[in-house]
Amino acid sequence: MKESNSLSREESLEIITQMIETAKGNIRGSSFYFLFWGWVVIAGNLGHFYLLEFTDVAYPYAVWLITIPAWIISMLYGYRQSAVEKVKTYSDTLIMWLWLSLTIGIVILIFSGKFYDFISPTILLFVALPTFMTGLILKFRPLIYGGSSFWIFSVIAFSVEPSYSLLVSAVAIAVGYLIPGYKLRSA
Repeated sequence: MKESNSLSREESLEIITQMIETAKGNIRGSSFYFLFWGWVVIAGNLGHFYLLEFTDVAYPYAVWLITIPAWIISMLYGYRQSAVEKVKTYSDTLIMWLWLSLTIGIVILIFSGKFYDFISPTILLFVALPTFMTGLILKFRPLIYGGSSFWIFSVIAFSVEPSYSLLVSAVAIAVGYLIPGYKLRSA
């Protein structure tokens, strides 16, 4: 006797439905990174601006050391999520490598020390592409708009005094990360 390996319509529909729900869960999980890093970077920008403009602190950029524990938290969260995720899609992997390439670029930029006065606008320029592309990959318009807004904010940040580019950057992160992040969480 021949055994049939084909699925019924109902079974096929159930598998497709489960795949869609898994993908939605993966997308919602990525809201953590936009929200977490959004708040960390806003705090860094505002803290740096405050220390630079209103105090005599010799190294106002030291406030960015808050990113060290933030990286540790992100890595632990990512490790824990990868253990929980049942399915890792191609788009999940693509997005991960896209953001890793951004991280490498920012680390090189920071440690080069060549663009200190223009570091905020340059980072906004760097952040635009992976945010925009993540929105395209996920087909999530708020991230597409958020990524596009980073290009606009980088032009503004390049045209103001370096200390005020920190304020522009804080607003840019709120628009480009927090708004899409909260919408992504509720998606």
